[in-house]
Amino acid sequence: MDSVQVKKDKPTVLYVDDEQQNLVSFRAGFRKVYKVLIANSGDEALEILKEEHNNISVVISDQRMPKMTGVELFEEVRKLYPDIMRIVLTGYSDVQDIINAISKGEVYRYITKPWNRDELMVTIDNAIEAFNLKVENRRLFSSLQEANEHLEEKVKSRTKALQVQNEELIELDGEKNHLIGIVAHDLKSPLSQIGGLIELMKFDMDTFSSEQKEYITMIQQSINKQEELITQILDLNALDSKASNLNIVPRDISKAVKDSVERFELTAKKKNITFDLDVKEKLFAAVDETYFGQILQNLISNAIKFSNNDTNVKVFLVEGEKTLQVHVKDNGPGLNENDKKKLFGRFQKLSARPTGGEHSTGLGLSIVKKMVEDMNGKVWCESVEGEGADFVIEFNKVEA
Repeated sequence: MDSVQVKKDKPTVLYVDDEQQNLVSFRAGFRKVYKVLIANSGDEALEILKEEHNNISVVISDQRMPKMTGVELFEEVRKLYPDIMRIVLTGYSDVQDIINAISKGEVYRYITKPWNRDELMVTIDNAIEAFNLKVENRRLFSSLQEANEHLEEKVKSRTKALQVQNEELIELDGEKNHLIGIVAHDLKSPLSQIGGLIELMKFDMDTFSSEQKEYITMIQQSINKQEELITQILDLNALDSKASNLNIVPRDISKAVKDSVERFELTAKKKNITFDLDVKEKLFAAVDETYFGQILQNLISNAIKFSNNDTNVKVFLVEGEKTLQVHVKDNGPGLNENDKKKLFGRFQKLSARPTGGEHSTGLGLSIVKKMVEDMNGKVWCESVEGEGADFVIEFNKVEA
């Protein structure tokens, strides 16, 4: 079977010289290798370039020509067709011409006359390769610009779409928060009415049987659980919707910790739990008073819930060089590794349960985390299963 050979187009070279013999010699010497165009003056060369510049890779010109020298020709070529490679032919004595060709015409190479065919062919081949690289680089750069413009358009379009989606999500989130608020308040109202009726019924408790008294106690406990859950949902909803206006200023957190512990002493006595309080005086951090109080309330109440009867809860402050840490350490069952992963999530039920049958919504610690982070603090828990849990909140220390 005959082999089919694909033949590449020969590169085009324009040779310019005012001597006819040189034009004939160049064409005869290189026509088999290149497509050769010839011109006997600079003006004629520019006319040819006007028609053929898209096909021409290299222009070779003699320096010494009447009317327009090789350098003058290359100055024009550089301005009009900067990608085309330029080679000047000059004599040994024409040093200034060589300097002008390099500085003004930005020639690729200069060749001394009389030229050697093999040397000139190597120079032309190198010039053609350089020309092809310039053209390819320009093409790639143009493609890159086009792709970049296309990408920018896509990014703009996608950004606009995301902005619209974000606005819709904000609107939906607002509606969700509004709905949660309505539902929570609507639930709270009948629960309060039921609670009021239970309180009225208690006036006649002496006439009730032991079973009826037990039912009333169970109803009261259920109401308390539901009210606690609703309150925490409303708190979380307010946090998510940024309804709270924080007033973060330097506050004496040592005093706030002492006050919170005092408020829970009666609750702790019901389980015969004592507080081991170790708080240095006058330690200040930038916090919101209401948020900080709620955080302490959650952590201390949890510590009482999860501690066994006849134990103690340690509450102490650790002063670092730049930070203050509040530790609330209980004597409960502690946390396993799985519990630690879920600890600050919403509605998370842990394997550790309150020791006195107290109710837990699974929202308290998520609220604590949100409040602490809103005040630029940190919260974490250190625990070994079976050895209690130490909850830590940390804030930057400030001057009063």
